[in-house]
Amino acid sequence: MANDLAVIGTKGKDKQTNAIVTGKMDYSADVLAGKKLFTRILGSPYAHAKINSINTSAAEALDGVEAVCTYKDCPVFSDELRYWGQEVAAVAATDPNIAAQAIELIDVDYDELPFVLDPDEAMKPGAPLVGTLPESNMFDPYEVVRGDTQAGWAEATYTLEEDVGWTTWFQHGSPEPRSTVAYWLGDQLYFWATSQNPFSQRAQAAGYLQLPLNRVHAISHGTGHASGDKHWAEWIVVAAVLAKKAGKPVEFHLSRKENFLNATHQFSMKGNIKIGCKDDGTIVAIEGVYYADVGSSPFNLGSDALSAITQTYKCPNLKVTKTTVVTNKPKSGYFRSVGEPSGCFMFEIAIDKMAEEVGMDPYTFRMKNVFTRDLPHPDHALPYSSMAMKECFEAAANDIGFTTKWHQPNTSMLDDGRMHGIGISGHVCDKGAHSSPVGAIINVNKDATALLSVGISRAAGGTNSAMCYIVAETLGLPYEAVNTGDWGNTDVCSEGGSQGGSTRTTTLGAAFQVAAEDAKDQMFTTAADMLGVPKADLDAKDGKIFDKNDDSNFKTHSEVLAKMAPVIGRGVGWTTQLRLSEEAGFPIGNACVVKTMIASAAEVAVDTETGEVEVLNYVAADDMGRAINWYGTEAQILGGNEICHGEALMNEQLFDGTTGACLNPNYIHQKYPTSLDIHTDKHKAIIIESIDSCGPYGAKGLGEPPVGVYGTINNAVYNAIGEWIMTSPIYPQKILKALGKA
Repeated sequence: MANDLAVIGTKGKDKQTNAIVTGKMDYSADVLAGKKLFTRILGSPYAHAKINSINTSAAEALDGVEAVCTYKDCPVFSDELRYWGQEVAAVAATDPNIAAQAIELIDVDYDELPFVLDPDEAMKPGAPLVGTLPESNMFDPYEVVRGDTQAGWAEATYTLEEDVGWTTWFQHGSPEPRSTVAYWLGDQLYFWATSQNPFSQRAQAAGYLQLPLNRVHAISHGTGHASGDKHWAEWIVVAAVLAKKAGKPVEFHLSRKENFLNATHQFSMKGNIKIGCKDDGTIVAIEGVYYADVGSSPFNLGSDALSAITQTYKCPNLKVTKTTVVTNKPKSGYFRSVGEPSGCFMFEIAIDKMAEEVGMDPYTFRMKNVFTRDLPHPDHALPYSSMAMKECFEAAANDIGFTTKWHQPNTSMLDDGRMHGIGISGHVCDKGAHSSPVGAIINVNKDATALLSVGISRAAGGTNSAMCYIVAETLGLPYEAVNTGDWGNTDVCSEGGSQGGSTRTTTLGAAFQVAAEDAKDQMFTTAADMLGVPKADLDAKDGKIFDKNDDSNFKTHSEVLAKMAPVIGRGVGWTTQLRLSEEAGFPIGNACVVKTMIASAAEVAVDTETGEVEVLNYVAADDMGRAINWYGTEAQILGGNEICHGEALMNEQLFDGTTGACLNPNYIHQKYPTSLDIHTDKHKAIIIESIDSCGPYGAKGLGEPPVGVYGTINNAVYNAIGEWIMTSPIYPQKILKALGKA
C-alpha cells in the first residue's frame, strides 16, 4: 500500500463543525416552527400492569388538544405495560404545557401484575414473569466452544475462578433526546428525525403503518449524539399517528424524563470466569458463563461481550456461554460497543487476577498471551484483515510508562496522602467491521468540485467528512473541493446503512471509493482523447489529470469536465475480503474477519478517607487501520476516554425495588462526567495504523472501540487500594466498604 496519499490523513476542517458551533445545523425540532403541534406521553405508574379500560374524553375536551392516541390506534403502544413509565397514551396539543396538562386528565383502570427487577431473582424457578416471554424470563442461550477444556485444566498449573458483575445499567443521556416532526400530504408520510439509520426508520415506520416505502419520506440531518439509541422508529410512529388524526404536523421531542425512561438503555451483565495457565503464564483453558439483563426488551444482547474472552488472548481450549434475561426495567438496546464494555470489564479483571496468581505484572502477562497478526481467527479459521492488539498494548503501556510506574497493590502513596494506582486493559472488538455493501452517489461539478449525496445522518462525528477525504483522494482533488450535498434524505440519497457497529467509514467508504472511481473513469475517458494517451496511462492528483509517463502532459479537472456531459459517480461497495495484502497465509480475495483493537492505560489517585477517585492520566491506543479523517479520529478516541470515565465511576440508573419506579430519570441524579471531572490535557489518543486489508485505503471503523475499556480504571483502583471492586460503577461508598470503612 502506497504511503504517498495526498489527502487522506491530512488535518482538514470537519464539514459540519461550523454549522454545529454556530447553531446553524438543522435538527428535526427546528422545522415547521409555528405550524406544528407538540406531544407529551402518559407513563405507566406500575412496573407491570394490564390496561382494563382507558378514557381519553376529558383530555380531548381540553382547549388546545387536537389529538390523543392509545394502544387502540397506535401500533407501538400495548395494553400490557412491562416497566414503570412505559407509554400508555400520547397527546398532541398547541403547546407542550397543554399536552402535559391533558395527559393528567386521561382516566386509566389498571390491573396491577407481579414484577421482578433483580435479574438474579428473575432467573429463579417460580419468579414473576416479566411478560416479555410467554413462559420464562430467560432466552437465547449462545455458546462458543474451542478445543477441549478438560484437557486444558489437566495441563494447567494455576487456575482462577471469579464471579464478576453485575455491570452498570444506565441510559445513554444524549444531549438531544429522541426527536421527530411528522406530517401527511394525502397518503404520503413525511418526517424529520434524529437518526442513526434513516432508511431503516423509514422501513420501520412503513411496516407499523402498513405503507409502501415510496409513500414514506424520511429526512435526518442534525442528530445531537446517539450512541446506539436512535436506530428505532417508535416515537416517529407516535407522531405520525397523532399527525394523521389532527391533520397537522406534530413534533414529538421527548422530555428529559421521557427520554430517560422510554429510550433504550445500556444493559448490565455478570459472569463466572475461569482461567488456567501453565507455569510460565501461558493460558491453556478458559471457561465463562455470562448473563445479560436486557430489561423488558425481547432483544438478544450481550453476545459480543464474549469478544474479549474469546479473541484477545491465545487459548486453545475454551467454552463460553451467554444467556439473556428479561426484567421489568425499561427497554435496553445498543449502547456504544454494546456488550463489549461489560465483557472487557469482567474478563480484564480476571486477567489481572490471573497475572497476580502466576506472579507476573499485568502488562507482562498480557504480552505473553496476546493475539498476533500472523494467526487466523481462532474459531472461524479465516484471516483477520488486520490485527494490532499487541501493538495497542505496547503503545498504551509505553506512553504511560507502565513498566516503571507499576507497583504492588496498595504500596504507593502520593505526596498528598492519596494512594496511587495504575491499570491497563484492552480487547479485540467486534465493532469497526465491514458490513453488507451499500450505495453512494457523487455529483462532479464543472468547476472541479464535487457534492456527495450521503445516505446517513449526522449522528457520528466526522463520518461524512471521511467520505469527502476518500472521494477527494480517489478523484485527485483537494479536500476543500469535495463537500456533502444533501444527506440523510431517503428521497435523494442511496441507502447508506446503519451508523452502528462503527461500520460506516469502511462500508460506506468503500461505496464512495467505488463511486469516485466510476466518476474518475468517466473523466479519464475524455482526458485520454484530450491528452492523446491510453486511459490506462492516466493518473489524477492535485486537481490535474496527467500522463503517468510524462506529468507535464496534463489537463486540469475543470478543463476536462468542460468537455463532458454531467458526471455522476455511482457505486456499491465490496464484500468482506482481503483486498490490499495477504494475511496469515491467506491470499488476496479470500474471505476475512474485520475487527478493531483497543488498549488503554490509566493512573488514578484514591482518597481512602472519602472513597473518591481521580483519574490522573489516561491514554488509549486504537487501531482503526488507517486514519482517514485525522482530527475526527482523535476526537472519537478522546470522546471515548471521557465515556469510559463515566462508565467506570458514575453512570447508573436506579430503581425502587418496591414499586419499580426509576429514581433518577434526570441529569441531576443520573451522573455523567463534566469538564470539572476530567483532566482533558491528561487524556491522550494514540492512533495505530495497521493498514487494514479490506477497508478503503486500509481503514476500519472507530467510534465504539474506545468506550470498551473502562475496566482500565477499575484495575488501577485495585492497584491503588489492594481491594477489588467487582461491580460497576465504582462509587466512593463501594471503595469505603471494600476498605472496611462503611
